[in-house]
Amino acid sequence: MKFVRDPTSEASETMRTPKALPPDLAGKTIALLNISKERSDEFLDQLEVKFSEAGFPVKRYRKASHSKTAAPEIIQAIVQEADIVVESLAD
Repeated sequence: MKFVRDPTSEASETMRTPKALPPDLAGKTIALLNISKERSDEFLDQLEVKFSEAGFPVKRYRKASHSKTAAPEIIQAIVQEADIVVESLAD
């Protein structure tokens, strides 16, 4: 069993079934989501280089604040434009 902690609220636990990764990543676009914490860009810059060198298309997105959820427009753009999301974290 896998557990995913919802970072938007620790007031109550939410059980969610994680979505399975695609069996083949060829041709998949990777979204890099910056949560606006210090040094997130440095981390994502390095990932972008590695993913690009491996031939993956990469798109970058940024939340306005690390303390708030991403704006609906950002979430919708990621859903429409990418297949996999890597989110920067800190601390």
